[in-house]
Amino acid sequence: MMKPKLSKAQRTMLHNVVSGRPLLVGLTRNSISNGSSSTVLALHRAGMLHGADNKPTAAGLAYFKT
Repeated sequence: MMKPKLSKAQRTMLHNVVSGRPLLVGLTRNSISNGSSSTVLALHRAGMLHGADNKPTAAGLAYFKT
């Protein structure tokens, strides 16, 4: 099974969640001001995050393991 293609901001946010850090750590100023909510929503649609507290799914946890 292939990994879904994620943008750099999506990979950074997902890595932050999996590592237990705040979502916006390591993002550029433009990513934060222009698209952080869109990026979170895209991760939810891709099945990498779930719930209002943005917890990683099994797919989100497995993304960085392979």
